Amino acid sequence: MKRCTESFTIWRDGAPVGFVAGQLVEDKHPILKTHGHLFAEPVATAGQAAAPLKPVEEATANPGEQRTLTPPTTVVSSEPTGAEPFDPAEHTIPQVLAYLKDADDEERARVLDIEAAGEKRKGILGDTAAKE
Repeated sequence: MKRCTESFTIWRDGAPVGFVAGQLVEDKHPILKTHGHLFAEPVATAGQAAAPLKPVEEATANPGEQRTLTPPTTVVSSEPTGAEPFDPAEHTIPQVLAYLKDADDEERARVLDIEAAGEKRKGILGDTAAKE
């Protein structure tokens, strides 16, 4: 195995072929015939032989192959993360108003109904709370 010491690109069969510094190639790779001066033996630590290293993974799949993708582990959402629906009684007036600003019509009606049946804060319901 030889390690690339400097990144470079060549054209082969009308397409660019890139080599990245640190990339490993087999001793019989054709690039060594023309660009062998850009490759060196893998470095071993003092008193140890060089450990066999894996070649760099190619970024694309071969024709007919599908790459395996790793799905994200977390999903960011603007909706409340808890299992419980938003309860206006557990929040301050500015928090409730901020939530209502981004809520859809159905959710806005649900939260306002809870507020009207509960605390009836004028800062959320406006003048309709005083009339009831």
